[in-house]
Amino acid sequence: MGADHTIAIFVAELILLLLVGRLMGEAMARIGQPAIFGQLLAGVLLGPSVFGALLPDLHHLVFPETPTLKAMINAVSQVGIMLLLLLTGMETDLSQINRKRSVVVLGSLFGIAVPFACGVALAYALPAALIPSQVERLVTALFLGTALSISSVKIVAMVLMEIGAIRRDLGQLILATAILDDTLAWIIIAIITGIAADGVVDFHDVGTSLAFTGLFLAASLMMGRRLVARLILWCNDNMAIELPVITAALVVMFALALTTDLIGVHLALGAFVAGILIGQSPFLTEHIETQIRGFIIAFFSPVFFAVAGLGMDLRTLLDPTLALFTLAIILAASVGKFLGALAGGRLGGLTVAESLAMATGLNARGSTEVIIASIGLSIGALSNQLYTMIVAMAVVTTMIMPPTLRWMMARVPLRDEEVKRLDREEAEQRQNLPRMERALVYVDSSRNGDMTASLAGQFAVRQNVLMTLLEAAPNGDVKAGVHTGRDRLQAAAAKARVPNGHATAGAGTQANGREAIGQLLQARSVANGEALKSEIAKGYDIAFVGIGQPLTANAPRFEEPLQGLTSEFKGPIAILVNGGRLAFEPDRPLDILVPTGGRPESGLATEVALALAGASGGSLTVLHVFDPRVETMLVGGRSRRAGMSLLVDAHRLGKHSGVPVKGLTATHERFDVEIRHAVRRGRYDLVVLGASLRHGDARFVGPGVLGLVQSLHAPVLVIAR
Repeated sequence: MGADHTIAIFVAELILLLLVGRLMGEAMARIGQPAIFGQLLAGVLLGPSVFGALLPDLHHLVFPETPTLKAMINAVSQVGIMLLLLLTGMETDLSQINRKRSVVVLGSLFGIAVPFACGVALAYALPAALIPSQVERLVTALFLGTALSISSVKIVAMVLMEIGAIRRDLGQLILATAILDDTLAWIIIAIITGIAADGVVDFHDVGTSLAFTGLFLAASLMMGRRLVARLILWCNDNMAIELPVITAALVVMFALALTTDLIGVHLALGAFVAGILIGQSPFLTEHIETQIRGFIIAFFSPVFFAVAGLGMDLRTLLDPTLALFTLAIILAASVGKFLGALAGGRLGGLTVAESLAMATGLNARGSTEVIIASIGLSIGALSNQLYTMIVAMAVVTTMIMPPTLRWMMARVPLRDEEVKRLDREEAEQRQNLPRMERALVYVDSSRNGDMTASLAGQFAVRQNVLMTLLEAAPNGDVKAGVHTGRDRLQAAAAKARVPNGHATAGAGTQANGREAIGQLLQARSVANGEALKSEIAKGYDIAFVGIGQPLTANAPRFEEPLQGLTSEFKGPIAILVNGGRLAFEPDRPLDILVPTGGRPESGLATEVALALAGASGGSLTVLHVFDPRVETMLVGGRSRRAGMSLLVDAHRLGKHSGVPVKGLTATHERFDVEIRHAVRRGRYDLVVLGASLRHGDARFVGPGVLGLVQSLHAPVLVIAR
């Protein structure tokens, strides 16, 4: 067969696998089942069970048994495995395991140990014809035990979301246990593949594999996260080609996969760990996941699962003996997993109803088992018949799980603390700050610059965002750039407070802010507006600006280079004005005033003010001014109810943030008059004011905001968007 002819057949195979896989996935999705089942079914239809049985000659023409074609399609499939595990790792949140560690660990260990033992025992009862001749029965038994014992975190997460239980405490426990299952699975598979490579159990080699695996995991999880985050940041900020961050993520995946292969364990572990490290990066994770997910779902996922389906021969199940063994595998997997997880839940302190629900939720295999079975088939540890039985088990257990879990979860009542947590998370979903990953700070050596640097440092640690500090170089001399802003930012960050459980908080409520800001801060000097424009293009969620004269004296415009920044920057900009009107003391708690008028920018201003008040250990006062002219125009006082709702929302956010919030109301036709009265009476350290930028030949603030800001004898942080 010529090379051109081989490539043409390879392309034809890809067309069939993609087209039929996606169409069958669409059909499954429409009836509420995972799309991967449709992709598996596509492989079954194109394989020996249907296509090969009905049109054997045509099937042999499209899927010939030639080593070159098999190697080509297998290479695509293996890359698909790594990409699927990369995506799984990115969706893996190891911090969830710490929330109720004993329940998660016991549920996972017992949930793995019992079905694993059942699988190993069942493997020794199998006929010799089902055991590949080139391996020891022990290797097949270990693979079968692993395939029967591991839950699929992707399927578990999907079902929990589908039934609306993903945010419940029990849903999080089930998901965390499935995450630990998946993590342990790839460690177990890595060890078993090492055993399979030698054909016998060599305890010295097993010990060596375990030692290297432990060393690899320790090095990756301890140092890898920071290195990967810095690599992603460097590629984003310094490379001009398209999608450099995606390339960096793929290089990390292949490098770690190659590393695990070189130390004698399967490359699947390296790809999975790469996903965990990239997913834990504080920067661009959503962007990376979106780009890679589309790439995988559109091409590699349908090809991989369809190829997995090609390896299934349903005619195996027509043999009564093999059909009975398939039923035994399904029962061993289901009963073993259920009893093991149930015992682990009870030992971990869950109620009977909670333990039953957890055991039910973990009894789904899906994509993980298909990947494990594919690895076993590719290294010769599983026969085609056993492979078909394992995939059939994965499909059956996954299809049974959703209705049974929905029934079980309905019988587990919500606890009081769970209701409070759900309310808090629902409030956070409506906020802007939790979605921010990166902030830009532009300051000079003025009082505005010093105060902005202090506020930005507290904000960075409180919100755990990556921060770039740009210091305006005097007279355009970069080498003579000032460092006051950097010192003030670091000093303020060292004293910043973070909520309990925050990633940088350590054991208590007071974070090691100096260490945290050392990880979150990069600083440099800039000489002109072009350098500032170049920095903006790197992508930021919010900008803090502190320069000597941000606003023109008699017109609602910004001074340069702030005017250029507002024209280029797409997100909200926090601009400090009047920084020199009061003696600002960054070490003391901030008493902050937020005037709100119900506009979107007022909501964001409240969020920023809460973050700053919380970081300094201060308090927040929210002022809402009712316009009597609007009140008389609306029937039933809708304006007043809307205003009171804003105050209630601010109190709720303050309670969730641990910040004392005081609500004030006033009635006046001019809101600026009441704001000035409130500032004079309250002696606030800072006023945070939301403002909408207007558009003309340039972006500018309205004359009302300009007049108000210039008349206030207090520092004002204008949140403009």
